[in-house]
Amino acid sequence: MAHGLLISILVAGCSSNGGTSDPPVDTTAELSVDASQAVATVDERYLSVAVDTAQLVGGRFWSEDGSVEFVGQERVPEYDFSRPRLRALAQELAPAFLRIGGTDADRVIYDMSADPIEEAPEGFEFVLTAAQVDGVFEFSEALGYDVMFTIGAGKGVRDDESAWTPDMARKLLEYVSSNEYDVTLWELGNEWDLFFLHGVAIGPSQVVADFAAARALLEEFYDDFMFGGVSSAYWPSLGEVTEVYPDFLAMGGADLIDVITWHYYPQQSQRGGSVVSDPWERGLLLTPERLDLALNWADEIADYRDAGAPGTPIWLGETGHAQYGGQPDSSDKYEGTFWWLDQLGALARRGQQVSVRQTLSGSHYGLIDDATLEPRPDYWASVLWRRLMGQRVLDVGRIAVDDYVRVYAHCSYDRPGAVTVLAINLDPDKSVRLEVAGFSSGAKELYVLSSDALDSSDITLNGTILRDDDGVLPALEPVPIGQGPADLPPRSMAFVVYPDAAAAACL
Repeated sequence: MAHGLLISILVAGCSSNGGTSDPPVDTTAELSVDASQAVATVDERYLSVAVDTAQLVGGRFWSEDGSVEFVGQERVPEYDFSRPRLRALAQELAPAFLRIGGTDADRVIYDMSADPIEEAPEGFEFVLTAAQVDGVFEFSEALGYDVMFTIGAGKGVRDDESAWTPDMARKLLEYVSSNEYDVTLWELGNEWDLFFLHGVAIGPSQVVADFAAARALLEEFYDDFMFGGVSSAYWPSLGEVTEVYPDFLAMGGADLIDVITWHYYPQQSQRGGSVVSDPWERGLLLTPERLDLALNWADEIADYRDAGAPGTPIWLGETGHAQYGGQPDSSDKYEGTFWWLDQLGALARRGQQVSVRQTLSGSHYGLIDDATLEPRPDYWASVLWRRLMGQRVLDVGRIAVDDYVRVYAHCSYDRPGAVTVLAINLDPDKSVRLEVAGFSSGAKELYVLSSDALDSSDITLNGTILRDDDGVLPALEPVPIGQGPADLPPRSMAFVVYPDAAAAACL
């Protein structure tokens, strides 16, 4: 193949294969994929997952019935990392990051002693113990995960002038380092633009001072580490709730962090009650305009980075289908999968290095039901992304394409020269046909994800409902296609692999 090859993707109204007419389809469009060079490269652990600190310590998490609660109120058991089925399912997503964080990261006290306290003192809600920390790292080391850990910065670790104090964090670092546990990225505090919820007023200069103190502490224990911040929460219509990034970076914060982290939820679940800017509604995230809001804020953060911390990588440190635990019968169903794959594709194209899904298991936004350990539709989509989409991102040119067709392209994972196209058909009525010209053989491997209803717990791969067998996945085989077209039904998603592309960017 020529180095400057453009792979033309035609979404056409009809086609023929060996003289036989194929069934007609509805959408006509034309795109191109530049296979000559990558436009971005993401981390190998791009698709990563979280276990909330509230889950880890057995704190208060989101209610199962979806009751209104601005902060989780339902007591959950300590997270059990030892469950064999959970481990088998999680193994399929490795390598990845496991983030330990969330609101309760700033409300727990650390007690690494052999006989930890049972009740948290004033200023804290729950106790993080050595046994719980051991569980995190034993799981991660066994399954090939790397740990991101959020150090508490809430009211309980502040002096009379509201300055962060390192004494509690030191105990954790002493324990982690003495056990030779590896933390790839440390964070300080969760969502600094919402820190007023902890009952403390923290101005930009204090945020910078806190990060400087935390970095100095980390340097006592490590010669080489990564430090991220400030993990502000972006709301779809509002952006950063109280602006932190510009002043933080301008006032010296840029010299203190190695990664810029942010959080984003594209809507809020019913649990938020009146404290919402963008309430959930059925089908809201099946519109191009709504999906594209993520790019508005991704671009804003990139602008802040370029102005104040050029070259610093950006990670989406927490994300889910709906804030406040996810929306029952939506975030845990087929409806959520369109958003999930689209946002993964869009932010990879923007060059964001990591996207952390809240959560691996737990509440309605988890990839896995924590009580039953049943994989949800987003889990299956995540496994296919992990297996098929490589680190190098290719540019897709939209020549004449319906906005309801979303297309992303990567070099295929671990298949030199091959290209994988992710196509998402949001339209509820129209089918889409993908025809790729320019390859010598025309071979294709088709993985179509679909379901019979938006609120279905089932997702099918090429017509077969996906089920695990106590953590063992089915083969997840594609339909091989020669010269024929790749068709997407209405409201479906597909990964299409072109194994013989010989793309210069992917060799």
